[in-house]
Amino acid sequence: MAKRDYYEILSVPRTANAEEIRKAHRKLVRQYHPDVHKNDAQMEGKFKEVQEAYDVLSDDAKRKKYDQFGHAGVGAEPGYGPTPGGGQGDPFEAFRRSQGGRAGAGPRAGYRRWQPTPGVSVEESDAAGDAGFADIFEQFFGQKGGGGGPSGNSGSRARAQPPRGEDIEYPVTLTFAQAARGMTLPLQISRDGKLETIDVKIPAGVKDGSRVRIKGKGQHTNGEPGDLFIVTRVLPHPYFRREGLDIHMDLPISMYEALLGTKVDVPTLDGPVTMSIPPGTSSGAKLRIKERGIHRGAEKGDQYSIVKVMVPKSIDDEDKKVIQKFQEKHPVDARKDVNW
Repeated sequence: MAKRDYYEILSVPRTANAEEIRKAHRKLVRQYHPDVHKNDAQMEGKFKEVQEAYDVLSDDAKRKKYDQFGHAGVGAEPGYGPTPGGGQGDPFEAFRRSQGGRAGAGPRAGYRRWQPTPGVSVEESDAAGDAGFADIFEQFFGQKGGGGGPSGNSGSRARAQPPRGEDIEYPVTLTFAQAARGMTLPLQISRDGKLETIDVKIPAGVKDGSRVRIKGKGQHTNGEPGDLFIVTRVLPHPYFRREGLDIHMDLPISMYEALLGTKVDVPTLDGPVTMSIPPGTSSGAKLRIKERGIHRGAEKGDQYSIVKVMVPKSIDDEDKKVIQKFQEKHPVDARKDVNW
């Protein structure tokens, strides 16, 4: 069957600039991604078709040949699709480039890590981070720095090492609870031109934008295999909010409960907890439930319930008289401690 026009696949005109092509590719990747359509051969085929088109049109040299000679001009180029050796390229390669990543160079600079389980590390973006010389050398050449170059005694050169395999980036969407407590996730990834299903452990405590690194699960070559990077997107929770390792939530109580005290069943990620509200609790008070926050390795945050006192919306004259008498008996200077 004849191949479709690459511009038609990405739904862009032949005059489209690089940014228009990148935006079109990102939109279609989200639409056809295997993580969205699990075990759907038709969607998988469309995803690969989009990747192949982007691999050519995002590369100036390949695009020029394609514009001049059509598919015949890029048939022997490396990338996704059949190659002269009969193999397949990486359908996630173009996706990584469209996200700002560099092909084959596990981007580790500017991240800090914690190591919850062997072989799995989590990287969080840190603007103050910096890559050392060894990391930069490894990203460019696929091996550790030092030891290369001419020898001062014999003049012989160090033997060239096989290139390190390319890294794979895979975006996943997690619920608030999955990110907070961790989970095992079955993923279908493309490794060395073949789809492979693996179980990946997402450690507890990942955030929106965290990168979970699974060592040795990237593309494989004759040398060291690359790594798999799971990029997490965490959905917001309807009433929990994350602040560091702590969880905050609003706790509405009535004016009468605030005055007299009460017991309230409060939701947590591990099930409801009965919380005592002391008599005379003011709106804005923070009530803590120990170690019911975010877990990360040996660390456990707390959960805080922020009290919101609710008052009646309408009262009659008789109610006003009762409240005024109560106020005279129990006066409160609500603003005595403020600085304005």
